[in-house]
Amino acid sequence: MRRKYGSSLTVAMPRRSIQPLFLLALVALAGWVHASQEGIQRIEVKLGDYKFEPRQIQLKADQRVLLQLVNIDRVVPHNFTLALPDENATVDVDVAAGETIEVELGPLNAGRYPFYCGKKMIFMKSHREKGMEGVMIVEPE
Repeated sequence: MRRKYGSSLTVAMPRRSIQPLFLLALVALAGWVHASQEGIQRIEVKLGDYKFEPRQIQLKADQRVLLQLVNIDRVVPHNFTLALPDENATVDVDVAAGETIEVELGPLNAGRYPFYCGKKMIFMKSHREKGMEGVMIVEPE
């Protein structure tokens, strides 16, 4: 099931599937980012231990992006929050412990887009305050 946000954002609901180890090795060898035959840049982003990996994502403008958000923590839920000012929209996706969510973004304009985890336990620092933030850099073609 996918949900659409604005004209350029789609979120796939969690899928509980285990990917074969060789696919994970291929992702690591590809340097986290690759373009598919459909022209979609695919990026795996791990959420866990109060950080994003990678913390900096580099993309090309005017190309769709599929973010695969993988929460590697076994207990702690996280989220992925990204403001898209050109779309007048905000991506705010919860990713439960051990789950994977796919977010498809339409072509983005060149610029810097900060992202972070906005989760916070009562009387504790927020995940963002603990350093769980990053930046998406979209370079002109």
